[in-house]
Amino acid sequence: MSDGLCSNFDSGLRRNPIVRDGYTLLELMVIVILMGILSATAIPVLNQSTRARQGASRDEVVRLFEFARGRAMAGGIPAGVVVDTSTNMLRLVTLDDGGEIVNIVDQVDGGIKQSSLAIEYSGVAINSFVNGDGTSGNGIVWFDFRAEPHIRDDDTGVFNSVFAQNATLTLSTETLIVIHAYTGLVEER
Repeated sequence: MSDGLCSNFDSGLRRNPIVRDGYTLLELMVIVILMGILSATAIPVLNQSTRARQGASRDEVVRLFEFARGRAMAGGIPAGVVVDTSTNMLRLVTLDDGGEIVNIVDQVDGGIKQSSLAIEYSGVAINSFVNGDGTSGNGIVWFDFRAEPHIRDDDTGVFNSVFAQNATLTLSTETLIVIHAYTGLVEER
């Protein structure tokens, strides 16, 4: 009799549990719902980050032009912004005592005052640049002591002419920066 009880008891312990090789439909649905909620909250944050980067790049471009304009007015020496559309680089320049074009150096860190839009603001580039004389591509926007924008020879720095029209710089963010002829006012549109 004890043999029968033990055999029934042993057979109950030896049952093979059900082996699971995957997830149930309910588990998969919960995962999909959670991923949907996470993506619904993450995408607006990424869009906000993109808008912030675009706004910062626009502000940096305007700041460089306004810095050159202000430096020329304060120091009485022409200052300008070199626009290089091929490298998406903006660099501040002035004339030295000999009339040569030199980079403006930051007094704090000793580095050249410049901005590489593609590196500093990922995804932002210079789409086009039209200078105050109507030429497009690369160029330098110069300001004099009256803040009046003008054109100088890119190699020698010799004065050529005042702006005949507004200079425009278009960013890949669809932002248009305008440097007004005669006044040198820098405007973002």
